[in-house]
Amino acid sequence: MNKLIVILVLLLSSLPSFSQHNAGTKGKILMIVSNPAVSKQTNWPIGVWYSELTHPYWIFSENGYAVDIASLDGGEIKFDSFSDPEDESGYAAFDYISLGFKKDPNKVAIIKNSIKLSAVNPHDYKAIFVCGGQGPMYTMYRNKEIEKFFSDFYETGKPSAAICHGTCILLTTKGSNGKLLVEGKKWTGFASSEEQYADNYVGMKIQPFRIEDEAKKIPNTTFVTGHPFEAFAVKDGNLITGQQQNSGAAAATLVIDELEKQKQNYPTYVLVHGAWADESAWGFVRNSLAVNANVEVINLPAHGIDLTDAAKVSLSDYVETVENRIRNYKGKVILVGHSMAGIIISQVAENMPDKIDKLIYVSAYLPKNGEDILSLSKKDKQSLVGNALQFNTGYTAATIKKDVIAPAVCADCPDYMKDILVKYHKEEPVKPLGDKVTLTKVKFGSIPKYYIHTTNDKAVGYALQQQMVKDNGGIKETFMMNTSHLPFVVKPDEFVAIIKSIK
Repeated sequence: MNKLIVILVLLLSSLPSFSQHNAGTKGKILMIVSNPAVSKQTNWPIGVWYSELTHPYWIFSENGYAVDIASLDGGEIKFDSFSDPEDESGYAAFDYISLGFKKDPNKVAIIKNSIKLSAVNPHDYKAIFVCGGQGPMYTMYRNKEIEKFFSDFYETGKPSAAICHGTCILLTTKGSNGKLLVEGKKWTGFASSEEQYADNYVGMKIQPFRIEDEAKKIPNTTFVTGHPFEAFAVKDGNLITGQQQNSGAAAATLVIDELEKQKQNYPTYVLVHGAWADESAWGFVRNSLAVNANVEVINLPAHGIDLTDAAKVSLSDYVETVENRIRNYKGKVILVGHSMAGIIISQVAENMPDKIDKLIYVSAYLPKNGEDILSLSKKDKQSLVGNALQFNTGYTAATIKKDVIAPAVCADCPDYMKDILVKYHKEEPVKPLGDKVTLTKVKFGSIPKYYIHTTNDKAVGYALQQQMVKDNGGIKETFMMNTSHLPFVVKPDEFVAIIKSIK
């Protein structure tokens, strides 16, 4: 049992992250809005229509995407007064989504400092969404910068959307072939009937021209509209358009649908945490990795908020959990395992080699056939914790003495992280540590493998890491990080750069 005590502490993985569940976990979407202007028709200050920003923003956020807001000039953006839910006209008083957005200090800070479009790296986004309002008809129409940005992004095949008066850019935007993007396409935008209603409402002509009228002059394109001021959006390939201010959510939903279809265009990382941790262990790197990838994080049985009895968990339960998640993807995945999870991902690769593109071990146990975590731990001389384990009465689960947790795995973490690590510490199932793996050269041996070493590791010692890599003989490339056992917490940017460099 003393050997088990020594090894159990070596498996400690990572502290829970502070990030909200599902927030930004699927990548980023860029919303493009008008800078403030003055209408030459009405002399009104004009800009963005609230709901055309806030309603799609809500949809994207609720579906797990982070959202950035850009404008041609950057800086503060302004909203059309009629779209303000607190405007004295009462025109948009029903718009509680926009009201909530307006009252959120974090959102206020964002709209005061929109990103300048020329500073945007389009590679960082999985979709773009051009908002409407009265401003685009003056700030975006026939603007070469936004036309090129939209065209270049559209030609990558990623979802490219515009709604309401934001669709004015489609009247003149051309592709690299010299043809209008809307040629041969079905699309929509603010309808002439709606323009007439708006003109009648205020008693003057608001816009310098009508999008529908101009669109119908374009040969070989189909401009369609739904009922006036009802939600209506159109998808034709990766071009998505919405009719007016009530169509933002509908257009955003079409973007989400297309992004689901396009998952196959991105690499898929499946991240498996180690002992005494849960899915939130990856919170410092998950979102940045998801910018150009699909990222699936696993929560193992009896870990985190999972209420499975630790006494009933075996290695096969861990393996089955990972395999079930991998089956949700049509193609191959990149399987990443930290610490204890090295054993898990090895057995998964043996069981389903046709689904694994590569294996990445992060300061992890790297077994040979017939080995288990306990047997590997006998070679480790660098543990700080020794007999620091505390077992339950049945010796089916164990915890670590609180004063040993941080020195063992997180000595280079800030104090607040160490506190969180201790706060969320939960007993660990014991049985999986002695369960042996069954691996073959034909299956497990055929999968490309990579190893990320942590040179200051006091949980899974650096010397043991090196020895396991040498004994395995199948590692294609190794990487060094001068951190404790938690490289993805201590140096998240460096960690993500390494992961992305593995092709």
